[in-house]
Amino acid sequence: MASVYEIKNDGTSVLLTTQTIRARYKDDLEKEKLLQPGEISLFHFKNFPFISRVIEKGSRLRLIISSPNSIYAQKNYCSGGVVADETAKDAQTAHIKIYNDSKHQSVLLIPVVKN
Repeated sequence: MASVYEIKNDGTSVLLTTQTIRARYKDDLEKEKLLQPGEISLFHFKNFPFISRVIEKGSRLRLIISSPNSIYAQKNYCSGGVVADETAKDAQTAHIKIYNDSKHQSVLLIPVVKN
């Protein structure tokens, strides 16, 4: 899951948008391909739903990458099996590492309209 927040000068935050991608369908929504342990995978979050909002002067944007654990999303027990059939007894720990260095640069492109 990728979430974008406005962080205001007073430290409060406003959720601007969020998008979730199931890793096994990151390249093709109709054909699953499991990730391989130790292999670096590139994720493109391209379909953020944005609304119009004036960002306050001095605010910053914060991008948060997370693995959702919510009543609003189907559980992923990371067993590699059929997600709809997985239960807690199938659960495996997912070890997720975010790369952001000169070889693996991250980019956040935001649509901007100036008044």
